Amino acid sequence: MKKWVLSLVIGFTVLIVSGPLFAHHGEANYETDKVTTVKGTVTSFRFINPHVQVFMDVKNEAGEIEKWSAEARSPTMLVRVGGWDKDTIKLGDVITMSGFRAKNGTNILRLKKIVLANGEERPDL
Repeated sequence: MKKWVLSLVIGFTVLIVSGPLFAHHGEANYETDKVTTVKGTVTSFRFINPHVQVFMDVKNEAGEIEKWSAEARSPTMLVRVGGWDKDTIKLGDVITMSGFRAKNGTNILRLKKIVLANGEERPDL
């Protein structure tokens, strides 16, 4: 009987402690009621877990260069459903990114869609 109770207590403890491991951030950090679109030159493309990242230089209305970044879904998801691969975007490509901008006003997007240098549209599924 004591072993059963001890096993039950250990089981519940493991479940409670491991709960945060299954948590994942959503889009709470982004303005999901408004889509922001920027066009610029790719400076880095990271096809890595947990999220694909795109970095680019964008000229603002004053002609100054702003650094922008976008976070997409995981590489696995983009490969399976979207047909992406590590060569989808290349350094120096001029692309357009659309997505939800960070609520704190920084130049960070949660990617929703990208228009590649060849004009092809790729949604972030």
